[in-house]
Amino acid sequence: MFRCLIASVALTTIFVWFPLVGIAACSFLLLAQVALIAIRISAWRQSQRPAATFGQCADPFFSVHVATYNEPPDMVIQTLRALAAQNWPRERFEVIVIDNNTSNPALWKPIENFCAKLGDGFTFLHRENVSGAKAGALNIALEHSRVDATHIVTVDADYCVFPEFLSLAREALASSGADYIQFPQAYRMSTENAVGVDAELEEYFRTNITTADCAEAMLLTGTLSVLSRQALIASGGWSGSTTTEDAELGLRLCRNGYIGRFIATVVGQGLLPLSLNDLEHQRYRWASGNIATLMLHARDLCLPGGPLRGHQRIAICSQLTAWANLSFLPATVLLIGLLTHLVSQPLLMLSAAIILLSLLEICSRIMRRGAVANRSRQVILSAISCRLALAPVSAVATMDAVLAKRTPFNVTNKSTELLAPLCDEPVAQLFLALAATFALSAAWSAGPLVFCAVLALILPLPAALLTRRQLRDYRSVVTCEVNGATA
Repeated sequence: MFRCLIASVALTTIFVWFPLVGIAACSFLLLAQVALIAIRISAWRQSQRPAATFGQCADPFFSVHVATYNEPPDMVIQTLRALAAQNWPRERFEVIVIDNNTSNPALWKPIENFCAKLGDGFTFLHRENVSGAKAGALNIALEHSRVDATHIVTVDADYCVFPEFLSLAREALASSGADYIQFPQAYRMSTENAVGVDAELEEYFRTNITTADCAEAMLLTGTLSVLSRQALIASGGWSGSTTTEDAELGLRLCRNGYIGRFIATVVGQGLLPLSLNDLEHQRYRWASGNIATLMLHARDLCLPGGPLRGHQRIAICSQLTAWANLSFLPATVLLIGLLTHLVSQPLLMLSAAIILLSLLEICSRIMRRGAVANRSRQVILSAISCRLALAPVSAVATMDAVLAKRTPFNVTNKSTELLAPLCDEPVAQLFLALAATFALSAAWSAGPLVFCAVLALILPLPAALLTRRQLRDYRSVVTCEVNGATA
């Protein structure tokens, strides 16, 4: 965050001395914000699913890969139990658990012992000094998969799949003729205790992924993905070039002409992040990794020609910018300008317009999905609160990615024992709200547009407090479940 702040303050100083430069820069950001909205609207208008093309997938062999790093053993064992209970012939699938870089044997030894207890078909691998984070681990699992495996399946360490998971995967592959399929992410115990967080996350799958499926440009989302082994290897395997190796691979699959399908059937449930801090770290990784992927493949997405068609490029850009937020620099310009009275009025107006457009997009996306899903007003407001609470970290992640800052792959903590008492304090939101409050009096005299934009900068704080409360309720229920399972 400090790198972004320093860069934004430096740019604001330049804008003070050279107002035309500031107006040009903020005009570009305003056009970019409008372009993001236009991309999503254009993607939504193509929402007509292509007809199924029946394929040849009568008897697939699934190699299921579970990557772990510093995970709670009991949680991973629960995931393995679910995989062992599949109503799919045991001789037609294998499970490879790849633990990478976990230094504490107390975390991975119980998993190794449980795999040995499950017997043939369950392999445990422990490797140290693995590069490429999760992508590196998955490539190791790919190397150790059986030579007759036709499809690679990725399952996160916290996901308990339903017994019919592999059977449904086989049916989906056969009925769609797809080279890869993606099932939606879902979370256990979330609809009772963290419904707003659940609804906010669900919006991506039911809008961005669904519309991308219609454009035959669906990207992967990491877990519950089923890929043709041939397509995976032909596309170069997993890459650790960004922190969203799933989306990056999905883009390469699309570029190489492979067809993916989104199967809107819940086949397993994982765990939500257990604190606001963990949710913010997850969102940072998604936002920065996807923007980095966008920049890495900018040539394929922006330049004319190439294997991707126009509607595919729009759908891919819509997915990769789903978590982006362009408000960091405009917010800095607005607050510094109001507190110092050094920034010109046109620049204040442009910054305010960008912030309000971002707020409008956040609210409209969640409300649109809520209306389609017939959600209650309370759920919609809770989902909007969650998206607003994460707006500051999304803005930081977006700017970090644009500044080409290389960020490490941070695994989302799913252990109740590793949570610090104050780990979910909304520090960034509080700082932003205090700065905006001090600027309110100056904003009133600057006009209604600027005043409304400053009010919008206060909203992430109450939104974060509401989201934190939801996650604390959720965490207490998860803790009770874990204690009950290990008693």
